Amino acid sequence: MLKLKSFCVGPYQMNTIVAWCDVTQEAIWFDPGGDSESILRWIEREGLKVKRIVNTHGHVDHIAENSVAKAALNVPLCIHPQDRAKLTNPLLNLSAWTGVEVISPDADEILEEGDVLRCGEVMFQLFHVPGHSPGSLAFYSNGILIGGDALFRESIGRTDFPDSDERALHAAIREKLYKLPETTIVYPGHGETTTIGHERVHNPFVRA
Repeated sequence: MLKLKSFCVGPYQMNTIVAWCDVTQEAIWFDPGGDSESILRWIEREGLKVKRIVNTHGHVDHIAENSVAKAALNVPLCIHPQDRAKLTNPLLNLSAWTGVEVISPDADEILEEGDVLRCGEVMFQLFHVPGHSPGSLAFYSNGILIGGDALFRESIGRTDFPDSDERALHAAIREKLYKLPETTIVYPGHGETTTIGHERVHNPFVRA
């Protein structure tokens, strides 16, 4: 069975998520964006075995502490190929504009739509949801969606960055995420959880 814990971290109040299989205790750490030392201590206390670090996309708030997590865990770092260059380029990951440039380790593995990401006995289905960034990914398993910055509670990811695409994001939400079961719980990259059913009716940016 899939379990997860979300931690709100960093100046952008980003949700970094540790998801794990409660049978094997194997885990995936999504978007190490801050407070990684305390999260590492929590992982150790819980007896979890992190097998991968996964970035939903390559913006600074989601990759800021990839280097800390990877140095501590020595596991593969994964991202969609269209956002891979952001990991090592502060201009592309937007950190250059913050005054503190972030350079992440390069990806060890790439993930694309149609791949299945295994976490012990849990399988995540991958969706490519471009728009906020070209390589944004969302991960679905057992009625739970780890959605990155695609879909928020009654909102969506920003599309005013140089490589954003508002029409692509709207299409990905309608054609992919809104086709998931209504009871699907969405864990977004920022803010509180929501459900697909709630967003289909109440999201003012993208209606079903």
